Amino acid sequence: MRHVLPVLALAATLIAAVGVPAHAAPHEYHTCPSEARGTVTHDGDASWVATTQSSRLVATRVAPIGGIVALVCVYQMFGGEYWIYKRPSPEYVACRAEARGFYCGAT
Repeated sequence: MRHVLPVLALAATLIAAVGVPAHAAPHEYHTCPSEARGTVTHDGDASWVATTQSSRLVATRVAPIGGIVALVCVYQMFGGEYWIYKRPSPEYVACRAEARGFYCGAT
């Protein structure tokens, strides 16, 4: 018992120093679609065929679109970036981009 108390005190000190992980706070997580597909339409006759392109997710970013924060999933199609985006919930607007989506916490 004499040796247990110092060990418990040390453990309590380490836990207090580490604190509560950020993911334990109220939050939302938004996952990007793993793949996007794009098609082209045209005004030519039926003998013309438009190809479809697809891409896996290549990046995520938080960016302003129309002056409002958007969660942007980036894909590579038609020789450039193709964005799919959504707005975060009003309650969870403190967002950061992660590998496959967005972690959004309360402000």
